[in-house]
Amino acid sequence: MIDQPQALLLAGDRYHDAGIAFTGIGDLLEAEGIAVQRTTDFAALDADALDGKSLLIILRDGIEWPEGPNGPRVVWMQPHQERAIEEFVLQGGAFLALHNAGWAYPYQGGYRRTLGGYYIGHPPIARFRVEVINHTHPVTRGVESYEIVDEQHWLHWDFDRVTPLLLSQGLGEDGRQSISGWAYEYGRGRVVYLPHGHTLEALQHPMNQRLVRNAARWLLRMAE
Repeated sequence: MIDQPQALLLAGDRYHDAGIAFTGIGDLLEAEGIAVQRTTDFAALDADALDGKSLLIILRDGIEWPEGPNGPRVVWMQPHQERAIEEFVLQGGAFLALHNAGWAYPYQGGYRRTLGGYYIGHPPIARFRVEVINHTHPVTRGVESYEIVDEQHWLHWDFDRVTPLLLSQGLGEDGRQSISGWAYEYGRGRVVYLPHGHTLEALQHPMNQRLVRNAARWLLRMAE
C-alpha cells in the first residue's frame, strides 16, 4: 500500500486571511489524496515540522509586525528555517510556493536559492491575461491561456536554473509583462512557484486550480 503524501501548508499574514489558502489550496489538495496540515505558526517552521512531510506549501509573505500595524516590520524567517527548507528540498522534498511566498524574505541564503526567484511588486487588483509559454511541462498539462482578476505579481526568476511556465500580460495602460510561474528540480527535490492567490476567487479560478493540482502531482511524482 502506498503511503498517503503528507503536506504542510503555512498561510496567513497581515494582508491575507489564512482561511483563503486553507480553503482554496488545502481542500483542493486533500481532494487529490494528500493529507494537509494547515498552520499559521511561522515560527514553528523548522526541520522538526518538516519531518515526515513530502510537500511544503507557503502562501504568506516574509514579514511580521511585532509592535502592531503601525510599528516596524521585521523579517520572520531565521537562518535555521532557511537551512531546514533548503535541506528538505535537496534531500527529495517538494516545495509549492504560492502568491506572495517570494515577498520580503531573506534576499540571500537557503530560502532564496530554493525558491529560484523573488517578488518585485504588483499593481492594484485588476484583470490580466496569463499565457502558457511551456505546453510540454506536466504542470501546464491541460491548461489553456486565460484571464484572471488578481494581483499581477512581477517576478524575477533565475533564468539559468528554472523553467518558466507562464507569462502574465497587463490589460491596462501599463501592459506590463512578467514571468508568471516556474518549476525546476533542486537536488533530489522539486520546486514550483505560482503567483495567483490574493483572493479566494483567484485561487479557485479553474485554470489556477488545474495548475495547483498538476503542480502537486508533479512535485510529489504522483503522475510518473
